[in-house]
Amino acid sequence: MKTLKNKNNPLWILCSIVLFFLLLSCLYEPLLSKVLTIRVEKTIVNGEVKYPPFTPLEVLPFGTDIIGFTIFAKIIQGFKYTFFIGLLLSIAQILSSLFINMLTLHKLGSKILLPLFSYFDKLFTLIPKPFLLLLLIAPYSDALFFNTDNVQPSANLKFVMIQLFILFLVGIPNLVKLYHSELNFLFKQDFAFASQTLGSSKFRMISYSFKPQLTELTLNLFFKILTQNLSLFIYLAYFQLYLGGSLVTQLDASTTYTATISNEWSGLIGQNINRLASTPWTVLIPLAFYGAFILLLNGIKRSLTGGMQNQSI
Repeated sequence: MKTLKNKNNPLWILCSIVLFFLLLSCLYEPLLSKVLTIRVEKTIVNGEVKYPPFTPLEVLPFGTDIIGFTIFAKIIQGFKYTFFIGLLLSIAQILSSLFINMLTLHKLGSKILLPLFSYFDKLFTLIPKPFLLLLLIAPYSDALFFNTDNVQPSANLKFVMIQLFILFLVGIPNLVKLYHSELNFLFKQDFAFASQTLGSSKFRMISYSFKPQLTELTLNLFFKILTQNLSLFIYLAYFQLYLGGSLVTQLDASTTYTATISNEWSGLIGQNINRLASTPWTVLIPLAFYGAFILLLNGIKRSLTGGMQNQSI
């Protein structure tokens, strides 16, 4: 009993870390935004007045971007968007692929749906997903480009829905193929033949007989697709296709600064990537948090799958 509890300790610790940061992020607008330093327009360093950007040594703990917004406040604010967008998108893809595979159990579904998704899966392997997303999303981004004098929240929501819908569609074919391959393998097992001989339907076998195998597969695929989606967010942000849209600020007569509206983490990385040499902290600090979040997710996955294997033993 003690060993089982000890094995669950890493899972609780990792989940607690994620939930703690999520709680902080959700409390940002109603509470923390009134306490934290959000923007530093100027400060005195070594007896001289300086203007942004400020290094982490000049403005604790993580410095500011080129217009003075603190990286610390942006990271706290943006985590909830990174977490919930990635989570909901991955759950929708997993549930939809499961539903589609249930439909393929019928003759009509196996003749129409399965070849269709297999075709798109092969097509998407020929075209790298980042470039495919760039081709599909960029035209909508140009149509919904606004500046500080023309911010339209409804347009931002519309752009988010377009981005998520395209990301959703691009990820579905491969998931459908993976689930179909696993179901084919399970239906060929001896216990599946025995169940069918005794009169069990395919739907009942999936619901009961295959439940342990499908649960473990779904858990692994969920974390895999979540990590892939988080990686795709960064690819989009590199091309300034930020989740939620872009906000263009005119710094001077010849210089503009394109920033993410939602402050989602991948957007924080993408909006400063061209200034990596001059203000490296604006890229490396959000990137470190992004990498740590992915490592936490992988740790949670290993703890969950390890616990399931121990239970089965």
